[in-house]
Amino acid sequence: MSQNSTDKLIRDIRPSLSANPESYADTTFQALSEKIADDYDFIIKTCVMPSIGETHGLKLREIRVLACLAFYSADLTSAHIAAMLRYDPATVTRAVAKLEKANMVVKKDNKNDTRSFFLALTETGKELSQLYTWRVKTVFMTLESMIEKSLSEREKRDYLTAIYKVSKRTEAMRACVDMLPPFREEEDELDIISAALLSVVK
Repeated sequence: MSQNSTDKLIRDIRPSLSANPESYADTTFQALSEKIADDYDFIIKTCVMPSIGETHGLKLREIRVLACLAFYSADLTSAHIAAMLRYDPATVTRAVAKLEKANMVVKKDNKNDTRSFFLALTETGKELSQLYTWRVKTVFMTLESMIEKSLSEREKRDYLTAIYKVSKRTEAMRACVDMLPPFREEEDELDIISAALLSVVK
């Protein structure tokens, strides 16, 4: 199915809402987040990665680790990167091994925890991460100039702030998952909420 056919299909089946949007905001956030992530991944894999040229055999996952290290001024461990990128720790370990082999990162002692280490970009790693971020910026700026739905600088700041708030909120909710009591079919909405609150304060 072509992209135009897909877009038309989405328009054709988009119905008026039958539920209060606020009541299902979190499921809507999730669906939109997944769609946005999929669109961005498509653009990066289709337009950005092919334009980089020599990546020393590194895939997008490893380059995202590089970009994460370049984005933050603080020293980062593999655990930090796994948490920020939502990668499995084993995935980050494999990515770091490939980056080390390609001379993109080096390990630094972590005096606060001898069981872990900090990661630092080499000059080669800095060059590749800068090239990647520059290509990302160029591609998205070019694509934005080709559409009618461009955002103003104010809108970008406002949307980033809102998305960050949603992200921090879901992060906090995720931390509470283990405290959530099991649901029983006979419970109504208020019973479920009361049980959850009681389990937290115990």
